[in-house]
Amino acid sequence: MTAMITLFNLLPTLALLGAALSGLEKVPTALAHGSAARSPKDIQHRHLAARQRVSENVARRGAASKKTGLIRRQADGKKCRVRGQQGSLATTTSTSPAATSAAATTEDAVDAAAPYSASASPSPSPSPVEASSAASSPAATSAAASVPVTVGSGGSVNTNSKLGVAWPNGDWAQGGDLNYIGNYIGSKTAWYYTWSPFHVGSGDQVGLEYVPMLWGPGHVGDWWAQMGQWPSTVKNALFFNEPNQKGQCDVSASDAVQYWMNDYLPLRSKGIRLGGAAPTNAPDGLVWVQDFQKACVAAGNSAADCTPDFLPIHYYDTSVERFQEYVANYHQQTGINLWVTEYACQDYNNGPQCSEQDTWNFHTQMAAWFDSQPYVERYSPFGVMKDMQGVNQANALMNPDGSITSLGGWYITSA
Repeated sequence: MTAMITLFNLLPTLALLGAALSGLEKVPTALAHGSAARSPKDIQHRHLAARQRVSENVARRGAASKKTGLIRRQADGKKCRVRGQQGSLATTTSTSPAATSAAATTEDAVDAAAPYSASASPSPSPSPVEASSAASSPAATSAAASVPVTVGSGGSVNTNSKLGVAWPNGDWAQGGDLNYIGNYIGSKTAWYYTWSPFHVGSGDQVGLEYVPMLWGPGHVGDWWAQMGQWPSTVKNALFFNEPNQKGQCDVSASDAVQYWMNDYLPLRSKGIRLGGAAPTNAPDGLVWVQDFQKACVAAGNSAADCTPDFLPIHYYDTSVERFQEYVANYHQQTGINLWVTEYACQDYNNGPQCSEQDTWNFHTQMAAWFDSQPYVERYSPFGVMKDMQGVNQANALMNPDGSITSLGGWYITSA
């Protein structure tokens, strides 16, 4: 009888304990496991999220979810959708220019928008249409050219080189691994970025300058959390990634101002140069950049605070001449020095893709041209990854097994 009375008295306590345990089951994974369970890859550039490498890295970090979708973009650069993961790519081992993409797929995917077009609709602000008549040749120098700036490297290797590596592969590979970042330095690579505020310790150890990126509004928390972990090599930073593009940063110019002023501009007081947002090469990309400057000043901020030290740009198309015209026109419109932080020989307008030889010519000619333009401070081609995310495989700088391709080898030795 006594035992029954005791059990009866315990029933309310057991009921409360059961409710608490039931509630715990519904706690989000990120809270239940704490911040340590989050992978740096979770915040990296969305169009890289489907890489098999990400899945491997997330698994190694013990994260609860894996991203496996590919972001597809239509030729007009205005819409994208997610599709299932692409089939595996065959490993390329030949050292000839034409062999870098023998098993390539040439689907019209990933993050490039429509190329610059002289037929773009006029805009109240200076537009690409006005710029097209100002440059008589691809190598035309801007009439509004800014004074050339010598960008000193914060790193200790290849300090006089403009070439950088856009690195989405994390910090897990070490010396001896095929996909070790040190294998992608050679005599040319001087700096790297990761589409995020997470640096790569192995890259820092070999002397590369790290360039952090505030990818978009959703990454502000990681931006501030990682800032204190950055290596001393940080001398430059990158702002929003393709803010004019659905599926990428996708934020209006006026809404971006608060993030620039509150979260990004403070770096300048630490001696870090500030890059602007990097739009796609759709006509509304340049318009976004111009609108941002106007909105920032209209909000009561000084023109000096609203003006970046350099402007990053992205470009995906198949013509060297159009690429050079686009870069020259962009500089003419803005009068600010440029970084070309993504580019590839890739068609998104239902035209033919670049052949392997076309792609080789595209990269070798553009690298030489970038080096000859004083207002192009730095450049980094797209393609140091195992899965090219639908971009023409001929642009790959890394083979599916992590080893460097012949094009990648050319960049780090001869570019």
